[in-house]
Amino acid sequence: MHELTEQDFHRQVDRIQDLIEHAVDAQGLELEMDHVEGSLILRREDGPRLVIGRQPASRELWLAAPTATLHFGYRPGQGWVHDGDEETLGEVLDRVLGDLLGDEVELDLEEA
Repeated sequence: MHELTEQDFHRQVDRIQDLIEHAVDAQGLELEMDHVEGSLILRREDGPRLVIGRQPASRELWLAAPTATLHFGYRPGQGWVHDGDEETLGEVLDRVLGDLLGDEVELDLEEA
């Protein structure tokens, strides 16, 4: 993964969290969104939640979903990429949100 300075890391996490918020709003998804201590929390009113949090020491972004916690590193030109299977955060988030909401989700996250 690309080595970011701490300042660049926080800037990139802030950027992707903003993109996610705008994309969720644009899709009209029935999710509540909150920011808590640098994490973006997406949740259904009646249940599960997703947490998109920052891990500054490792320069990773973590997606905590009901069934797993996934780690992503930043790559210039690609955005946040899963450390296990090379999927982008957008691809993983589409799938996880689709499972959570019981419908297909396609967020438009311009991550590059």
